[in-house]
Amino acid sequence: MIYNVTFDICAGVISVLSLYVIISKKGVQKESNQLLLLVIIAALISAVFDIWSSVGNSYIDQYTYFSRDILNYIFLFVHTSTACLFAWYMIVLLGLKHRVKRSHFVLFLLPEVFAIFLPLALNPVLGWVFYYDANGIYSHGVMIYALYGAGYLYMLLTVYLAIRFRSLLLKSQRYAAIALLIFSIIPIFVQQVFMPHQLLELFFQSIGIFGFLTTVENLDAIHNPITKVYNRAAFLRSIDLAVQNQASLYVTIVKLARSNYFDIAALGAGYINGFMAGAAEWLNNLSKKIDVYDCERGHFALTVFRDSYNMQRLTEKIARKFSSEWQCQNQTMRLPVQICSADLTGTDWTTEGLMRLVDVSYVGHDMQPMIVTAEEAKAEEREAERAGKSRFASDVLSMLDSFVERTAALTPAERNILQHYINGHEIAEIPKLAFISIHTVRKHNKNIYRKLAVSTKEELMLYVDLLRRSGRLAEVEKLTDQNSCKA
Repeated sequence: MIYNVTFDICAGVISVLSLYVIISKKGVQKESNQLLLLVIIAALISAVFDIWSSVGNSYIDQYTYFSRDILNYIFLFVHTSTACLFAWYMIVLLGLKHRVKRSHFVLFLLPEVFAIFLPLALNPVLGWVFYYDANGIYSHGVMIYALYGAGYLYMLLTVYLAIRFRSLLLKSQRYAAIALLIFSIIPIFVQQVFMPHQLLELFFQSIGIFGFLTTVENLDAIHNPITKVYNRAAFLRSIDLAVQNQASLYVTIVKLARSNYFDIAALGAGYINGFMAGAAEWLNNLSKKIDVYDCERGHFALTVFRDSYNMQRLTEKIARKFSSEWQCQNQTMRLPVQICSADLTGTDWTTEGLMRLVDVSYVGHDMQPMIVTAEEAKAEEREAERAGKSRFASDVLSMLDSFVERTAALTPAERNILQHYINGHEIAEIPKLAFISIHTVRKHNKNIYRKLAVSTKEELMLYVDLLRRSGRLAEVEKLTDQNSCKA
């Protein structure tokens, strides 16, 4: 029998394209993406060896039985094991890995061991998976159905997980998991029953895997381009999964004092970016078991599963590092931080509560790291909400007072530009919003910076952020409105 390998060649091309996409666009830092990468590699190996073994089984006079055996064994094992690998990928993607006990994991591997590995291992003696007839033609034995049955079982498990824990998946991921099942099972049935010489299954499976790959977040959507660690959006997603799964997770929050963060930002974007990138790099190099997230404004969050790392040792190590000076270009500064750890195991933590804990500002000005408990941090947050302005250190309040007074000097046109910045618009959007040219916007920017005594937009937005957090943006609007009336 001469096999048609055209579809397998297409499957190989799609798998190579998938490799390019996941490495260049999706990234392989996350464990789930690493597993998906293995799935794609397995699909590529399956395509290559299906082509090779099919050629060997078609031109039997040019291949020995031994070489054909090797090719067939590699293809069957890798191909039928891909479903098991994908099912485990789904478990990791859903954040369920740390809920899988050893007994559960053994149960998970049973089909792989008894329906795939053992039949193939015993096949040289029993010939029950495949054999060669009297003419040397490759033929399937009865146990070939056990191999594919195990694959079906793992794919059904994948779909069950996608439906059972659908709230943990994006809608596109749920649909992609079901589509992958359809694309994997139906072509196998068609090939086995109706078109044995047309190798359809890997082609459609590779399409299904590529379709699922498109639902994975791009690297630039979950990474901070400056600090090179996961961003706030990635942290929110990770924490939401952990809370819903009641995962045994520790969260350590490292917050730079607001006054020091402001001082560094005043030096310019290069310095604040440099210091924050340096801190993020050091935190990220602590351990491969720890995920680091840049939650913006000098706040970092570290997550690690329980029993994977000693949390007390982690806290002490961070405190020692931040007790020393940091250097960026020609500037040497201390980075006073507040360190707070929260244990999600068996607690009533919510995603919203954790995000509030991350966002509430550390306003101390002690030059030594400050270690607090989650309860103390919560108490500080409640006190800050009650105290209003007292949530900021006196030196920061003084700077805010001066900034608010200086805004009175802005002209109505300059005030309008400032309001657009406050509303979150970028400079490129201002001409259309204010009905002026970009040249006029730049001219107003220079006047705004000079009158408000700031040197960069980053510094300007730091003031805006502090005013917003202290509930004082209304004061800016009031003074500028008064100035507008006088004009």
